[in-house]
Amino acid sequence: MKIAVLGATGPTGLQFVLEALKNEHEVFALVRNPEGLSSVTNDKLKVKEVDILKEEDLVETFKNTDAVVSCLGCRPSFLGWSPITFYLDSIKPIVNAMRTANKKRLICMSSWGTVSTPEEPRIIKYFLRPIFLSSTLKSMSDMEDYLKDSCSDIDYTVVRPPGLTNDPSSEKEIKAEEGQCIPDIVGRIPRRDVAKFMLECAISHDWNKKCVAIGLET
Repeated sequence: MKIAVLGATGPTGLQFVLEALKNEHEVFALVRNPEGLSSVTNDKLKVKEVDILKEEDLVETFKNTDAVVSCLGCRPSFLGWSPITFYLDSIKPIVNAMRTANKKRLICMSSWGTVSTPEEPRIIKYFLRPIFLSSTLKSMSDMEDYLKDSCSDIDYTVVRPPGLTNDPSSEKEIKAEEGQCIPDIVGRIPRRDVAKFMLECAISHDWNKKCVAIGLET
């Protein structure tokens, strides 16, 4: 399978690249700084420097791939002092480039709790959301709404993980449910496990046009 990856130099994106290469897929990493992947050597990896916010930088690579995977992210804004619009701003040129390239399969990552619900963990409701994540989660929610409301022609899957760690893969079965979170489950997950789930979605077309929360059993 040929997969275009955005955010490939980020901590989760790098794990996705490594997981895809391990499974012998061809990876086209579209990055701002190619040096971020200088330590990864593989004949199936092609790295291209692009401006991810410019549709014209993405189209040609998308034409030669079977799926687009976005692990793009940005730093949270303390107390929401600096409004974040990155997730919505970045998904629009990605979708437009996919349309121009006549491609439909998109996997992207957001988070548990993009919209507050009664069952969300207390640490999100009373600590992370008000202090660190209010603006980030709002931008993720705007991205999800854009996909749901304006992208009926795109076969998207939004993957919502809980807190991310840099631990090795747990090698456990990943639980998945449509919704904002999975109650009574571990609130942290290794990035490599997230990468594995996203790769499985790209291959299988499971969770088409869904926003799916994932996590690990205790």
